[in-house]
Order: sequence, then C-alpha cells, then structure tokens
Amino acid sequence: MLARLAFLLHAAIETPAAATFLFAPHRQVSATLLASATGGGAEVVLLLQNYGGLLASSVLLSLVMAAWSSPGHLRGLVALALGSYHLFPSRRALIRQTQRIGLQGPQGRTLGGPAVHLAVHVACFVALTSAGLQELLRDE
Repeated sequence: MLARLAFLLHAAIETPAAATFLFAPHRQVSATLLASATGGGAEVVLLLQNYGGLLASSVLLSLVMAAWSSPGHLRGLVALALGSYHLFPSRRALIRQTQRIGLQGPQGRTLGGPAVHLAVHVACFVALTSAGLQELLRDE
C-alpha cells in the first residue's frame, strides 16, 4: 500500500515538472544564461527537454509499478531507485535557496519556487525510500 502511494506521489510531482522541461524549458533557467549560451541557448533547451523526457519516463515507470502487481523485491528496488533521484532536485533547491540562485524572473516562480521544490522532493524521497525498504524487508 505504501509503495503504491509513493509511486503515485512521484508521478503526481514529476508530471508537471516533465511537462515544464519538455514544453517550457526556458522557464527553468535565467534569460541571461539562455542568451549567453552559444547558439542562442538552443543546446541548453535541448538538454532541458532531454531531462523532461527522462522525467516523463520515470512517471510512466512509477505508474506501471503502482498499477500492476509485481514481486515485492522489484517494487522495493524501483522505489529506492526513484527515491534516490529525489536527492538531486532537493540539493538543487537547497542550493538555490541558500545561495539565492535563480530566484528572480520566471525560473524563481516555476512550480512554486525552491522552497516548495525542497519540501516536495524531500517528501518524495522519504516516501519512496520508506516504501522501498518496507518492500525489501517484507520480501525476505
């Protein structure tokens, strides 16, 4: 039950992020960075869209894991893998907050800004990691 909720939480959180990275990547970085990038920021946009595709794939995986029954050890390992991902956006949000990076302009408000990002990604990390450990320990 906890694993299903954790997978659905991941999907709910990462779906808007995937859409933003795929369809509005310019909202993720400052206009100054985009303008200063070689080629008018085209390569930066492509990298951000690539990341959006990766997020979309993780959403699909989490929905599959939530919808279909699978062995507990598989659910546990996937939950731990997805949980470990959430450390990186948590780190980004924390650095953006403490060092006041990218707080101005559209990227400062995208999907709630760094304070919301930090809270949401920590919650996802805790939910997925707890679910993963629970599934692995139960399966022994």
